[in-house]
Amino acid sequence: MKNKRLFFTLSLSLCLLAFAGIAQQSPCDFDNHKHKHAQSMEQSNALISQYTQRQALFKTANNGPVKVIPVVVHIIHNGGVENISDAQVQSQIDALNEDYRKMTATPGFGTGVDTEIQFCLAKKDPQGRCTNGIVRVQSPLTNHQSYQRAALAALSSWDATRYLNIYVVKTMGGGVLGYASFPGGPASQDGSVMVHNAFGRMGTAAAPNNMGRTGTHELGHWFGLYHTFNGGCGTDTCLTGDLVCDTPPVSNPNFGCPTTANTCSNDVPNVNDQIQNYMDYTNDACKSMFTQGQKTRMQATLNTIRTVIWSNSNLISTGCDSGFVSPPCNVVADFISNGDTICLGGSVVFTNRSLNSPNAYKWYFAGGTPSLSTAANATVTYNMLGTFPVKLVVTNSQGSDSVLFNNYITVINPGIGQPLPFFEGFETNVFPPNNISIDNPDAGITWQRDTMATAFAGMGSAKIDNLVNTNYGQADALVLPPFDFTSSSAQTLTFKWAYARSDANYSDELVVLVSTDCGVNWAQVLYRTGNNMVTGPTQTTSYMPDQSTIWKTANISLATYSASSRVLIKIVNVTDGGNNLYIDNINLGGTITGLSDVSREENALLIYPNPFQDVTTIEFKNKSVNAGKLKIYDVFGKEIRVLEMNGQNKYMLNRDGLASGLYFIKIEGDDNYKTQKLIIR
Repeated sequence: MKNKRLFFTLSLSLCLLAFAGIAQQSPCDFDNHKHKHAQSMEQSNALISQYTQRQALFKTANNGPVKVIPVVVHIIHNGGVENISDAQVQSQIDALNEDYRKMTATPGFGTGVDTEIQFCLAKKDPQGRCTNGIVRVQSPLTNHQSYQRAALAALSSWDATRYLNIYVVKTMGGGVLGYASFPGGPASQDGSVMVHNAFGRMGTAAAPNNMGRTGTHELGHWFGLYHTFNGGCGTDTCLTGDLVCDTPPVSNPNFGCPTTANTCSNDVPNVNDQIQNYMDYTNDACKSMFTQGQKTRMQATLNTIRTVIWSNSNLISTGCDSGFVSPPCNVVADFISNGDTICLGGSVVFTNRSLNSPNAYKWYFAGGTPSLSTAANATVTYNMLGTFPVKLVVTNSQGSDSVLFNNYITVINPGIGQPLPFFEGFETNVFPPNNISIDNPDAGITWQRDTMATAFAGMGSAKIDNLVNTNYGQADALVLPPFDFTSSSAQTLTFKWAYARSDANYSDELVVLVSTDCGVNWAQVLYRTGNNMVTGPTQTTSYMPDQSTIWKTANISLATYSASSRVLIKIVNVTDGGNNLYIDNINLGGTITGLSDVSREENALLIYPNPFQDVTTIEFKNKSVNAGKLKIYDVFGKEIRVLEMNGQNKYMLNRDGLASGLYFIKIEGDDNYKTQKLIIR
């Protein structure tokens, strides 16, 4: 069966811990997660609370049996130091077990409790084959960006109801060390991501995050714990804050390794902040405890929401039961590609994700160049039409294994794209218009036409509502039709956008991607988020541009693609719980200026009112047109009306049957006047 790329969006509970030499960092992004996943977290909290209340009512103990969690660690690397050793992975598992089991004579033996939760590197994969629980995949996605969350998991993901998926990467945006999903979301969105130098306690792990406590902290969220400083001091030590009675309220995170701190005084008796708690932001060396209340909450999660993963049948199927003895593992061949349908002459990247440390590879690419490869990963070009199989054979000291996918690659000849220029102002009632399509992977909230906001020009714009979209990390795109860049000497893309945040602490993302190989590979040519994206004030209500809105302009040179006869372009919104994003006046390869760019010089061509319904005035300020004709074009460049000026400097233009929409007006033979837009309602 052909490998399928999986859609995966980890629920963010990003947790930024202190770095060496820095007293304090920005807040953890877990508050962002709470805002975005309020509904699912509320449902999870209801289940957890009901269970803990039942425990308290019947005085039921939390003791035993110990719940074992099978773990698979996916190391996403690009051949650098981030490709950490098996020993470093094991050191993280050891640290988790010491901390969660409060093991005597280890750093995890603090003043807290044994949570009776234990971690085991899986010894069987989802198909029951032998594994050491570590998957290595070489990919540039090791430099982890939020809009690539789905692509990261597509490289390697095991059934999240049966395994805890942990991803190790090189870097994450914003200096974040790790994040994990909160219980209760879809299984396909479940797991944790951490940077290599805060993972484990040897190898590349660096102080002050070199004792494995980033993992302990992040998986606390995975079990349903909040930060100890959640919600500040709150009003009730049980019902507000972190929803755990025996963790003292904390107004703000503690950083570094303070001796004592007491930031709240509403607890009785008034005690110091619990700076040793794994769910604060103190350095690894200062953390050493979970409380009984936190244990109760984690056990409630496992007994209500995460019941399959620690079940005896699952421990047997994953090799984490106490009686299983893992033999030396033979290799297991497996791979994934970045596409399965490509243009004639295009290339595909094949990424090996075989298990159990293969040391030799042999690829067979029928119809491809090269047709054979012994590299771990391979890039193959296909110069003939058809559908072709791909085979991989891998070898290690235990033996060999192979995998064959028939009819894996399909090569097509899609033809050349449409000629430039291209313009779209979203003035027609048809949406999406003008051969634009919408990429909406989750079939949820996506781009739509908007006429309520004040568009940059005319009546309409394209809008996506990030305020109500709860599928965070989802990328929705306006996909422009394919273009022939050889048809014009101008290959510049411009468009206008308007955007506001709903909270100053986070932002959606605006990305522009370009492909010349039928969408197999995409190059990023524009990225905006945060202050570089906003045009309107932060507001919790739905953002709607008005007359005071300052629309920003994207101006992207695409001259590097001038020799390409089929170019695809995506304007992508990555939702992160922000607010509405609007797009207007997409212009590719044209010289058209926007209404706000109308020249007010001596020779200005003025149109008012614009837009209009029945009649408008065209004026040549301080100058008459002694000769020449005024020509009107539609959005496809077709000439639809010619007006004789006869030396006048003002002309009254009647609609005279012209349909509603966008037009362009230009004076023939006089380059002193810019082309102007004309909008008829």
